[in-house]
This record gives sequence, structure tokens and C-alpha cells, in this order.
Amino acid sequence: MNLKAVMVVFFFQVLVGVLWYASTPTQFLGRPVWQDAAELPSWDVLVIFLISSFVFLWFTAWLMLRVRNLTRIGQFFLAIFIWLLIVLPNFLIVSLHLELEHEDTLYLLSYSAVHCAIMAIILPLWRPSRSIFKD
Repeated sequence: MNLKAVMVVFFFQVLVGVLWYASTPTQFLGRPVWQDAAELPSWDVLVIFLISSFVFLWFTAWLMLRVRNLTRIGQFFLAIFIWLLIVLPNFLIVSLHLELEHEDTLYLLSYSAVHCAIMAIILPLWRPSRSIFKD
């Protein structure tokens, strides 16, 4: 597994997550429109976000490593299909259960789609360097 690529992808995902949260519409956070300053989420939420993002990234990188017969395009589509067939249906069921509005659902899905796109682009293209040490 290319640990450098995994760490770069994780850095970009966290950066996009910070930008995504900073651009959250005020009505979505449940604060008044006149209040401009974004409140930071609690430390529990930040830790859960970081751990869950890293675990999903690590699983996808591990799966791409195990499926060796796929081309780079195949690995790209593998990451996209993981999102389409696992993350998207799970989130849609949860949003229906929580009765979220369509705009809120699309806003929440936008981060996970960008998260997956970053992973699907960088991981297949950045092959590990040749080494005598195998992971």
C-alpha cells in the first residue's frame, strides 16, 4: 500500500471537510441567519470525522491493493462504485428516516461525493515506489 498517497488523500479530505463545514448554510446548522460566525463542532464530532474518514480511506486503499488485476481506470471505478453501492444507499435510507429536506440531503451528499472523488483520482494514479520491503 502506498502510505504517502494515503496520507496525501487524507490531508486533502480533511482540508475539503474543513472548507465544506465552513461553507455550511446558516439554516442547516440551526442558528439564526444574522449570526455569521460558524461555531466549531465539538471535539467528539471532530475525532469521529477524522477516524471514520481515515478508516474508509484505508479500507478502499486496502481493497485496491487486493484487487490486483484491475487497471487504474478499474480502480477508479471501484472507488466510485463503493460510494454508489454502499455509502449512497445507506445515507439515503438514513435521510429518509430522519426526514431531511432534499436540499439538506444533497448538501450532505456533496461532501461524501468529493471525498470519494479525491480518493478515486489519487490512489489509482499514485503507484507505490518499488521496494524490497513488501506491505
